[in-house]
Amino acid sequence: MLLDAYRDSGVPRFDLQSWGASKTQRGGFLWLRQHTCGTAACAVGLACGSGVFAGEGLTYSSDESGGLTPMFGELEGWNAVKSFFDLEQDQAVRLFAEHSYDVTQGEAAAQAVAARIREAIASQDVSAR
Repeated sequence: MLLDAYRDSGVPRFDLQSWGASKTQRGGFLWLRQHTCGTAACAVGLACGSGVFAGEGLTYSSDESGGLTPMFGELEGWNAVKSFFDLEQDQAVRLFAEHSYDVTQGEAAAQAVAARIREAIASQDVSAR
């Protein structure tokens, strides 16, 4: 699982407060938008930015201020997340929303989200039998 490899020294920083946000950094004479260095992202933001799911259609758009938004087909934000992962609203919120967790940043938060995703997958496997 993508989150299992996450460590606090990882880039981007894990943060459940937004899908993802990047910093503008100077590169020579140009200001460049960096989506790796200085970026903070939640589990969905990491999934979108990793490219792991790009072949299946999960990507992101970026606004002029560096904010990232999940995209799946014509859907964006929570609608994209729910459609791509085949989740109901309450399931998506329980898995990915900041207010669903006690810890929202760093490795501990990433591991908490990973554990909850594994738990959801296991319960679906049991109910599918």
